[in-house]
Amino acid sequence: MDRTDATGTAYGTTAGNEPGGAVLAAIRRHAVAILPDLRPADIVPERTLAELGLNSVDRSEIVTNVMDDLNVFVPITEFRQAMPVGDLVGLFERYR
Repeated sequence: MDRTDATGTAYGTTAGNEPGGAVLAAIRRHAVAILPDLRPADIVPERTLAELGLNSVDRSEIVTNVMDDLNVFVPITEFRQAMPVGDLVGLFERYR
């Protein structure tokens, strides 16, 4: 299991080297910044950000911030409602 600090950054594992590890860490970091009661470990590929309590404005902010972090642009038409975190990671990876 990944261990993360308060910002959602993985440590003590190979998560940063695994496919999507950096993207997942960025999603975790930005989600926790918006919703501080959220634990990074709760942000897993199977769950959606909405299930974790993030509203549509929060989700949009996370997507925008992750694109900025990764220096990528993903067309808005690629995103769909109720997209699991794992699908988001895959989408960002496709545009990296």
